Amino acid sequence: MPDRFRLIVVAVTFAGGVASGVLWWPGPEFVLVALGYVVAQVIPMPTPSRLGVSMAPALAGATALVSHGSAVLVVGAGAASLPLSLLVVHVLHGRRIGNERFPSEPAGVAVFGATFGLAVLALADYDVAGVVTLLAYAAAAGCGYLASSLVRATIAVQGRLPQRLRLIRALEDWPAHAVLYAAAALYAITLPSMGWWSVPLAGLPYGFGYLSLHRLQATRRTYDQTIRALGRIPEAGGMVATGHVERTAELAVAIGSDLGLGGRALDRLEYAALLHDIGRLVLANPAVAATSPSDSDVAVWGAAIIGEAEYLAPVADLVAVMRSPYRRPGESRDPGLSPAAQALRVSSDYDHAVASGKTPVEAVESLHVRSAYDYDPNVIAVLRAVLVRRGVIAA
Repeated sequence: MPDRFRLIVVAVTFAGGVASGVLWWPGPEFVLVALGYVVAQVIPMPTPSRLGVSMAPALAGATALVSHGSAVLVVGAGAASLPLSLLVVHVLHGRRIGNERFPSEPAGVAVFGATFGLAVLALADYDVAGVVTLLAYAAAAGCGYLASSLVRATIAVQGRLPQRLRLIRALEDWPAHAVLYAAAALYAITLPSMGWWSVPLAGLPYGFGYLSLHRLQATRRTYDQTIRALGRIPEAGGMVATGHVERTAELAVAIGSDLGLGGRALDRLEYAALLHDIGRLVLANPAVAATSPSDSDVAVWGAAIIGEAEYLAPVADLVAVMRSPYRRPGESRDPGLSPAAQALRVSSDYDHAVASGKTPVEAVESLHVRSAYDYDPNVIAVLRAVLVRRGVIAA
């Protein structure tokens, strides 16, 4: 979303929020909730996508339950706080995070507030502890989470990732949303009997969730950095072109996403692309290098090295078969060859072709020539579509 258009959206939303507070003034709670949305941006909940989710969904959930679904307090106060909230995020967490979180997070809160408000109006007897109300609350929270994920995937700053993959990554943040909405429900349910003691009680699931997700995020970050460092070893030894594995991984994930691979399959494909040249380390042995090993040998050696880590066994399996031909004479295709393996091989060979001096068009055509046996024509077509989408080659 362009910055000018983003500012216009923020200004219009802010004006609408202030107008709702003036026309349907619910009391000083409006100002308190609006300030609460600003404070909610200070300490975000860690998420698998590493973008974080603020405490705004928790505040919206608690406000909705306590105020019997007041859309003015939930949505209007959130809209009125938008400029200051955006400023706080930009100052504390950086412009990129701010542009990712806005307008996706406010959109999710607005959908939640509107959905729950309509559900409350449809209920004959409102009871904050009632099963029907809690089911409506859960449904509204789910709608808010989906709306936030969809907006984040389609509007926010996303780089070169395909839209389907952007949505998959955004949907991975569901644990943080679940913890926030659950903590808000716990607060609202216990408030009538416990008073302000409900705040520390509701803070327990939030605290445990924060620590768990923070550790998960730190572990994944360390794991990812380790994989990338290992993948660069052949480059450091001059065995492959600099940046080859990173470019291969990026292109393979884009192709895999267009082929319909899911989140875990895409993660395995990315790790396989980062590590697929690790077998070239064996070539440092002069006796082995003298035998003129093939790329298939390198793939088998790499799979053996990767397979030493039990968790990476699926990645090793992918690397082991990446050099298998798409089909052999007399066959329609190899039924045991996964699309991920073909995506990996096509991405690696395309990057090698470009690094050797060929233009992107010439590199794609060189793959087309060998599509009778070596490459899946469908994967080649997806490669071309990805390159066209990125503007690398003409349509």
